[in-house]
Amino acid sequence: MRTEHLDFITFCVGSLVDALGKSASQVYGALRSSGALADYILPCYDVLHTFSKEYLVEDLTEVLKERGALV
Repeated sequence: MRTEHLDFITFCVGSLVDALGKSASQVYGALRSSGALADYILPCYDVLHTFSKEYLVEDLTEVLKERGALV
């Protein structure tokens, strides 16, 4: 995995932590267990990293809801 991917994942987790009021381990666990990391964030990195923080939070929250990983 490339450094910029790790940086982006860290950014996404931190942004979701702030927005959802959950711990970093809860957010990371939800992203990982739902497959959002491997099936969405990493393959779509080239596009996703160009979006605003607000858009990413909205988008990733929706992805987690659709995958049943957000309660």
